[in-house]
Order: sequence, then structure tokens, then C-alpha cells
Amino acid sequence: MGQPDEEYYGAEDAIAAFDALSDKDRNNLGRIARFIAGTSGFPSPDDLINEAYVRIAEGKRRWPRAHGFVPFVAGVMKSLRSDSAFVTDERKVVRLDQGFAIVTSEDLQIVAANDDDGGLARKAIIEDAISKLEEHFADDEEMLLLLMGIQEGLIGKDLQEAVGVDEKRLEALRTRLKRKIDNLADDYRAKEGLA
Repeated sequence: MGQPDEEYYGAEDAIAAFDALSDKDRNNLGRIARFIAGTSGFPSPDDLINEAYVRIAEGKRRWPRAHGFVPFVAGVMKSLRSDSAFVTDERKVVRLDQGFAIVTSEDLQIVAANDDDGGLARKAIIEDAISKLEEHFADDEEMLLLLMGIQEGLIGKDLQEAVGVDEKRLEALRTRLKRKIDNLADDYRAKEGLA
């Protein structure tokens, strides 16, 4: 593993990359921000982009050299949905029964009590798989939007619209995703001795 300076761009480089974004890239970031904000109900797309910029400019979020700038900013925005410093306690989102629910701070103990060991193990496996998929497709904006859309339960025309592609392209993206998921499942089965 290299030194941090070798693995990450500096904040100045990230600011310069942000300033140099093409109109297409700015539109893509806006579409991603609208998608993230629309699926969570908060914060606004402008808030997501502004807060991502602030955190990147302050060096709180570092841009890995291995990833493109737009997918990096998209990842920062996505992480803001559950950032307790950005989202108030009353608006925190938790996963319940493979869905999302907004809970108040008084409800957090009830949520924790409802998570049994089996449920936590399944969640850990799912979260690990999603992380690996996001990492694998980090430089592919369409695939990242597809992953986000699927996680939010979008299907058909809604998913097609969220990703910003036609039906034929969506099918091609789904095929790529299925292949990667199959590979991850094979790896998991081999790791667990189930193959």
C-alpha cells in the first residue's frame, strides 16, 4: 500500500477538477444529486452538491487517484444521506425489513432491539456485496445510477428514467450487473465452503 499522497489527490486538485467539469459532467452530477435527494426525501440536490464540495475542498473527503472525479463526488453525496453531522437526528434513515424508514431519536432503541443476529449477518453480507459492487463500478456513472435505483426499489420506466438510458441500454447494464453479482456469489460460496 502506497503513502496517502500517492493514493489521493490533494484538495486543490479536487477543487480544480470541480471547476473544470464539463457541462455534461455537471449535468450528470445534478442528475445524481436529484436522484439521491429524490429517493431519500432530503436533503435537497443543491445541498448535496454544496456540502460535497465543502467537504472535498476542506480535505475531509479525499479523492482517490484510482477513481474518476464524478463517481467520487457521487459517492460523497450518497454518503451524506446518512451522515449524522449533515442529517438531523429526527431525519435519520435506517434499514428495516430490507427497506428504509425515517425514525426519530426515541425510536432508535426499538430499531436496535429488532435486529437479531441472523438479520445482522444478512445485512452485513448485503452491505459488503453492495460496497464491492460500488467499488467495482466506481468509474461508471450509469452503473452507479443503476445500483442506486435498484437499491431504492425502482423498476421499469422509473429505473430507466433514473439511469437516463433507453430500454436496450438498461438491459445491457442489467446484464453486466448480473454477471458481477454472480461472480460475487461464487466468491462468497467458495469462501464459505459452499461451492
